[in-house]
Amino acid sequence: MTDWIVAPTIPARFAREMLAQLRLEPPALAALLQRSGLSAQVLRDGQRIAPRHYRALSRLAVGSGHDEAFGFFARPVPPGSFAQLLRLLVHLPTLADAFDEAARFYRLFDDSLPWHLEKDHKSARLVLTPRTAVQADSTLWPHMLLLALWHTGSWLAGQTLPLRQVVLPEALAGFAAQTRFLFGRQPLCGTQALLELPAASLRAPLLRRPEEAARFARHLLQTLLSPGPAASFEAHLRGLLSAAEPFAGLSEPQAAEALGMSRQTLARKLADLGTNFLGIRDDLRRDLACSLLVRGSMSVADLAQLLGYSEPSAFQRAFKQWTGLPPGAYRGGKRTAADGD
Repeated sequence: MTDWIVAPTIPARFAREMLAQLRLEPPALAALLQRSGLSAQVLRDGQRIAPRHYRALSRLAVGSGHDEAFGFFARPVPPGSFAQLLRLLVHLPTLADAFDEAARFYRLFDDSLPWHLEKDHKSARLVLTPRTAVQADSTLWPHMLLLALWHTGSWLAGQTLPLRQVVLPEALAGFAAQTRFLFGRQPLCGTQALLELPAASLRAPLLRRPEEAARFARHLLQTLLSPGPAASFEAHLRGLLSAAEPFAGLSEPQAAEALGMSRQTLARKLADLGTNFLGIRDDLRRDLACSLLVRGSMSVADLAQLLGYSEPSAFQRAFKQWTGLPPGAYRGGKRTAADGD
């Protein structure tokens, strides 16, 4: 199955920020993109990247930079460091101890704690503490750190940690749909990036063994792009819509019936995730359109028909709303009479 059917495509800004920290010479950058199945064109504003290409790019970036932190720390974090950290953490008594010890470990590479733990009798908050303007202004960095903390904590505890809140700086509000899918809940805007958990979660004992660390570390990059447990329902709905003809052509009542629930229940489940049926359907159409435009295998008129639009102009308006670019500009090639944009 094409992976963007289950998981949404990823805004190009995430990849741009990752590559900017590597400071590669143009030939080396072009080679890295080519090995990832990408072209330099995908780094432009408005472009989106399929998850499998982004995963490949992430793996190659770590190898090229010899740095698990993608250059965001003052000094490189050598490959294998995260796995070794996990082997040490499993011997600690509680999850709170593990989060504190991990922050002290990464301070060795950046001269300051990348996060700190705040607790009261009801809640615990993992609050990011960016040291540099690059860290503070980044879209990739807070997503990557918060996801790594959540998934690593869940792995150590042997169960998914319940999230009460995911908070990101207001400047990242435009990426809320991506955040929602990855964490399984709608993010809030605040002055700091943080995760809020029940305080009891931090008292959980650690249930892993040192010999399990390598496998989790090896699959972490893939895990960070997978839907959170609550968002697996969204992924299932995307798969259902992608099988419809025309593409994503099911109505909300039809989708609810296929899922064995009422329309009201479907709407409520999606509202709990911070989204709605039309939003998911449009995201899926956007991702197919982006994929086919990059391949250059279909005219805009044919693509509009495939996606169920009555007129190419209606599709062009929708696509520009989704990406900020008209279809012809997104594709990056010469416009043709069939494009009409």
